[in-house]
Amino acid sequence: MERAALIGLIDTCVTEFDSDGLIDLVPQLAVHLPSLLTSPNEDDFQLLVRSARLIAFSQHPEPLGACISVLLDVAVAHSPRGLAAQAIPFVERALDLATDHDMRRELRRACSVYAMMSTEVGIPARAVEYALRAATIAKELQDEVAGAIAFANLTAALYTMGLYRETISVALRAIKRFKPVPTCGPYVAGVRGNLANAALALRHYPLAADSARDACEALGLPRDASGILNRVVGESVWMKSAIGLGDTPTAEARLKVIRGLSDAFKSPRLEMNRKLSEAAFEIHAGDLTLAVAMLLEMLKHSKSMPSVYRDNLVLLVRAYEKAHDHAGALLYLGELVEFLGKSQVAAVRGKLEVIRERVQTPMPGKDDVRAVIMSIQKIPGAHREDVEVPEQLYRDALERLAVAAELREDAFGRHAYRVGKLAGLLANALGFGHKFCQDVELAARLHDIGKLGIPDGLLMKPGRLTEAEFIVMQKHTTIGAQILQQCSHPAFRLAEQIALHHHEKWDGTGYPRGLKGDNIPEVARIAALADVYDALTHARAYKHAWTHEEAVLEIERTSGAHFDPRMVTTFLSLVNHLRRSHGDGFDDYLAEAGKDSTFIQARDKMHEMLNEMEPLQPGELL
Repeated sequence: MERAALIGLIDTCVTEFDSDGLIDLVPQLAVHLPSLLTSPNEDDFQLLVRSARLIAFSQHPEPLGACISVLLDVAVAHSPRGLAAQAIPFVERALDLATDHDMRRELRRACSVYAMMSTEVGIPARAVEYALRAATIAKELQDEVAGAIAFANLTAALYTMGLYRETISVALRAIKRFKPVPTCGPYVAGVRGNLANAALALRHYPLAADSARDACEALGLPRDASGILNRVVGESVWMKSAIGLGDTPTAEARLKVIRGLSDAFKSPRLEMNRKLSEAAFEIHAGDLTLAVAMLLEMLKHSKSMPSVYRDNLVLLVRAYEKAHDHAGALLYLGELVEFLGKSQVAAVRGKLEVIRERVQTPMPGKDDVRAVIMSIQKIPGAHREDVEVPEQLYRDALERLAVAAELREDAFGRHAYRVGKLAGLLANALGFGHKFCQDVELAARLHDIGKLGIPDGLLMKPGRLTEAEFIVMQKHTTIGAQILQQCSHPAFRLAEQIALHHHEKWDGTGYPRGLKGDNIPEVARIAALADVYDALTHARAYKHAWTHEEAVLEIERTSGAHFDPRMVTTFLSLVNHLRRSHGDGFDDYLAEAGKDSTFIQARDKMHEMLNEMEPLQPGELL
């Protein structure tokens, strides 16, 4: 079938919304897929999108396996174009179809693609869950290649969450497991790339450089857009690692390769990646004026690509710091924080929209399809009246974000649960009703959700923050409040108050608003005590863990200054009682609710899976 005939068949199916026509269309479409997927022509890409829309909106897509394959192929084609968010509905439709018909191989692939896309759109906690689902099914099917793909997606998600050491641990085990299998080569390269990124983030330049080099060599000369993008990303990490090692010739050679690859496939995302690499090299070479000029020009065009815009701002901060222009560095660091905060607000808003759609009719009727056929974003329940959303769905969505925020500082993600439990118990001890105490427990878990909007380098800095850095860090309170404003549930109105005010102090010296005494919301005063006690008694990057006795003395000392003195007495009586009652099981008791977290369950499953793999030898792990 000629391309023109294919277009005509698609037009007929769309116009008449003829589901039966898919039986004729899909096999013909499959013939053209390889050329369409690799074509840089925008018209070819839009043809794919129209085909996927038609399949996604069909109530009974046939042939089913081929339809699922088309949905996933088209979704993946969005990635090198920086359009992953627009592909999510296609992947979710594929997931639903594969799940409903118990198609294990198709479900495995759908889980892998969903994991990849979730990372790209900024929901890495969800990506971890689905990557592990894919790995489990791959093991069941004895499919080594599928297993390697799952671990490539898993390490990408862990890296995106800022869990760098865990990324390295998982990546090293995955490489050891899948490297001997020749067909796994391209996907082991992806794992190596994520290992390189994590090592670079930890400034372990030798490991980063070696891993990036191995990844690029394994990828070889890519033949499609996704391969070119992966190779460019790998070359960029290699270049940055060489810069960290002071190896200018290697950095320059990698930049040359990046330029050549970006010329081979014209796309905005690749062009931006090339410019970022050039700016990073110029910062290294000392031409700061040129680097800043390039980066400022890019700012005008990069906002539509969140990851590029973020990296753009990071490089601007670095350039101004190297030029000893601290005012300029602080300006763009503030802009970076504002951007990251807005990104998280948008992510929550989108997540809540998905939840609303999920509780509506699974697929629209014929008339609805005709009304929204040109929309890619809203497949289920388009143009329907709002319906009541089950409370548990809201709780699950926001709680997952809370855990994701905590995991950036707390390797086990238990801090949020401990603070929530302590806050709920304190509210009960102060005489509040049962429902209110339940809401306080959930709300307090979200106290640091605004840290999702704080850059990694600042959040995990080993040592005290500078005055300017502390000013930026304080913004996590307002970012958190903005995120929580997206949900109208009463528990999250409390969470908004806690997120905004848990760093206020009784004497008015806190932030962000300098509230004093009873002007500080009661729930924020409750959460502040729980948060400070738990933070004092557990180690962080910048401090060691205090004993229970040391923490009690500090809280007593600052009563009436930092804390509400009327609450301090009740709180200390509570924690002393709990310590006596639970002994060494105190932390486990407070974090018990975390056992119900889907993400923490997935993470525990990950460690079980890793324990079944061949262990690393001494010296193989940082």
